[in-house]
Amino acid sequence: MAEKEKKYIFHVTRKDGSFLILHPFSTPEKFLYALEHSEIEGRYGSEPRVETLTMFRNELYRLVETAVKNWIFDQRFIPKFLISTGVFLVTYFFFSYVVRDPIPMVDETVLGLGAGILTYVMIGRKDMSSDRAMKKRVELRSKVDRIKFTESNFLKEVESLLYKNESGNFTDTIKQIVAPQYQYPGLGFEKKDEVLSFLRLLESKFNFKHLKKEEKYFKRFMNGRGEKPIMESKNIDYSLYAVYKMFKKNISTLK
Repeated sequence: MAEKEKKYIFHVTRKDGSFLILHPFSTPEKFLYALEHSEIEGRYGSEPRVETLTMFRNELYRLVETAVKNWIFDQRFIPKFLISTGVFLVTYFFFSYVVRDPIPMVDETVLGLGAGILTYVMIGRKDMSSDRAMKKRVELRSKVDRIKFTESNFLKEVESLLYKNESGNFTDTIKQIVAPQYQYPGLGFEKKDEVLSFLRLLESKFNFKHLKKEEKYFKRFMNGRGEKPIMESKNIDYSLYAVYKMFKKNISTLK
């Protein structure tokens, strides 16, 4: 039996007590696929508050509801379409031949469409409360409940570096962005997958790849050829970006 692909959820606590949760479930479809085909593990540095994890679990439950709705829609689309089409045709021909009106086709078409659409909606609601949908909902919610969060030394290091950047000055942060000097001692084979997943999720959420232009200004400043960037006015998380650059350089040194 092939080993399931591993997916991570990361909980990062910041210096001011706020938190960041990173996960790869950008759409209900991706979430459904991950629950059915992947092994999902949660990681944290500083232990998160119980209410935070409860809130996040409720968010996943909402994704489950949407995923089940889309799944049952796909499963039942053709039967619903055929039944609704049949209702439209029956309604159309009934009013065409039984009920006479001065404007042929118009009223019959409107009534037929209305009946067909109403039938489609009512079948959809019935499908969502069916045993099939209920079984799928219970199955997915049970898988959500089995997701466990465990302490990660890697995330502890991430939080430590993040606190340092948030407490330090902008120049030090710029140095870490332009020329990261940090070396992560725990980057063994068992940690590489976790680090790579964390970096990919950061790239996806914050679109860090678009900050290459910003780095040119930073390099000019560090070389004494430009003014100090006004980082407070930018809607960019430079402290987190510096941490990203540190680990990105560490990963790039591995074969």
